[in-house]
Amino acid sequence: MRRPAVFAVLVLVTGVIAGMVLYSRAGFFGLTYQHVVAQSPGIYGIRLDEPAFTEGARPGVVASASDLQFIDGSPETGQYVLQVLTTFPGFLVTAGAFFLLWRLLWRARDGVYLPQVARQVRVLGWWLLIGGLLAPQMEHFAMMALLDTMTVNEAHFGIKEIPVVVPLVGFGLLALANVLRTGVRMRDDLEGTV
Repeated sequence: MRRPAVFAVLVLVTGVIAGMVLYSRAGFFGLTYQHVVAQSPGIYGIRLDEPAFTEGARPGVVASASDLQFIDGSPETGQYVLQVLTTFPGFLVTAGAFFLLWRLLWRARDGVYLPQVARQVRVLGWWLLIGGLLAPQMEHFAMMALLDTMTVNEAHFGIKEIPVVVPLVGFGLLALANVLRTGVRMRDDLEGTV
């Protein structure tokens, strides 16, 4: 495969994935709809006794709803901004990670034991580590601020739980960058002695 073809495939795959992330949760950053939706962090055990729910359940199974959403049909501009901030940081981290990965692959086409490749792996590791830790917190804060505009005493401005895989991937890439940097130094020392 020629390099322009590889570049076109990478751009296409990155565009498709970024598009899926962009439209995944709330349309176009939540601006597609004429209303804003805030999700309550509380867990409710609301029993559903409606026939529409109970008829679909097997004998002995109880239908229950645990999520509570508040929908404002006449939102203000500030609520739209908060709605955007409930999805935009995650999109920004994902799109940035794909861009940095594309740059890494582009630099690694001449070999992996190059200083530029080690630097790109380190940048990608820090991006995923910092962005992966901050983006969910920013989205959670925006959701709670949006919820606070629609309810009384429902928002919980605590720290959101972060999946363990996020820091592991970031630290793993930082460790890989150190290994690559050591490999670059060893290669340079070997070339200098030969």
